Amino acid sequence: MRPALPAFFLIAVATACGGGSEDPGDDQAPVNCEDSGADMFTAGMTKPGMNGQLQFQLVSSTPAPPARDDNTWVVKVLDGQNAAVAGANVVASPYMPLHRHFGIPKEVTGTDLGEGRYELDPVNLWMPGVWEITVEATPAGGTKDLAVFSFCIPG
Repeated sequence: MRPALPAFFLIAVATACGGGSEDPGDDQAPVNCEDSGADMFTAGMTKPGMNGQLQFQLVSSTPAPPARDDNTWVVKVLDGQNAAVAGANVVASPYMPLHRHFGIPKEVTGTDLGEGRYELDPVNLWMPGVWEITVEATPAGGTKDLAVFSFCIPG
């Protein structure tokens, strides 16, 4: 019985990650972004922080809207009084729920641009489908908060 467990595990992992052309997230299959439930990109779109401490404004995306492969985002972090939060540690973590892809091949680097604006680069959305990008900010001496932006990358 013991040798069957590793084989079962490998089959389960291969099935979960796809690879067949019937998989809606597969590179070969078309992706219907109209019915994805993902956010519609608009420059300046704002999300409240899940902990109620901060707000996250997606100032810009290059390219716009977010597209496959490397993207550069500028995010503005605001406090409860809509004041810019300077000097925070800001990071982003892309996740693809359909395939359970945590992380990406490239680490997203957050750079403080001043006046509460932070560049996130590269936001690598390496395959078609819905991506959830969690942006976390920890103000100096403050409490971490986060927001999730969701975008569908067409195939």
